[in-house]
Amino acid sequence: MTANQPPENNAPQTPAGPPQSPPPGADPAFTAGQPQAPDAAPGTYPPAAFAPQPPAPQKKSVLKRFLVTIVGVIVAIAIGIAVRSGVFDSPSMKVGDCVQQVGEDDVKVVDCSSADAQYSILGIVEKQSQISARMGACKEFPDTTSVYWEGRNKGNGTVYCMKKL
Repeated sequence: MTANQPPENNAPQTPAGPPQSPPPGADPAFTAGQPQAPDAAPGTYPPAAFAPQPPAPQKKSVLKRFLVTIVGVIVAIAIGIAVRSGVFDSPSMKVGDCVQQVGEDDVKVVDCSSADAQYSILGIVEKQSQISARMGACKEFPDTTSVYWEGRNKGNGTVYCMKKL
């Protein structure tokens, strides 16, 4: 071997020159086992036919789900206790309102100058049972002639001390 000669290469040489056409009867979209678009240059791949899938969302840890469930149960219990104790109840009438008796166990607010006005509200006592409403919840309002209780059965409610007009 001389210094001016290139080293011998035992790898098979591909002939240089224009690309060869596919053999007769072969699909022109595929050459040399590589898919190609019909109008693409030989040796290039067609664009992907589908978008890559996003990574799957990570599952929440068991501990985190457990804690969220426990907090939800505690909040639900607290709201239930508050509702049963009457925290969210508000009196539907105020002192000085005039009411008309509707039916046996109900009253409605009416204008005091109306002929329908039967009672005037003298005072309001909150968080009282229905039994305590009957047993003297309106003692501090000596002009009381009638008592109206509004609330849940077997729970606390609001006592309206009323005077007949």
